[in-house]
Amino acid sequence: MTTTPPRLSLRRIEGRHLAMGLALPYLAARQPFAAFQAGELTRTVAGQILRGHYLKAFEANRLVGYLGWACYNPEDAAAYARSLEAPPADRANGQGVVWLLTVAATFPAALEAMLRDGRRRYAGWRAMGVRHRRNGAVVTFNQPIR
Repeated sequence: MTTTPPRLSLRRIEGRHLAMGLALPYLAARQPFAAFQAGELTRTVAGQILRGHYLKAFEANRLVGYLGWACYNPEDAAAYARSLEAPPADRANGQGVVWLLTVAATFPAALEAMLRDGRRRYAGWRAMGVRHRRNGAVVTFNQPIR
């Protein structure tokens, strides 16, 4: 038995309050975001939405994915990778590095669609981020965007 992939659309939502109202409950229901303090998650997502550094994946009108990032210059990104302390918010519109901050998807096709769109937008840049594994390990990634 084969299943057909869901019909996905990627969108940004008009109006930052509506965009946040859709994103926050979706993220708060998923790990690791469910473990975050509400203020921390809200500040992170609000910054992404205000900068336009986010995508949402929908299956019809159901939210099935969220991808949020910041853009840094290579020096700020390298310092972030060393210290794991984010640069000040006013530096999150740099050039050269897309730092993935918030990634969640209900199913793999939604994640793949958002990442494909991000690769198209930022071809030639670098993608960086930190992944917190279930075993407690912290992994930093740094790779070219193709």
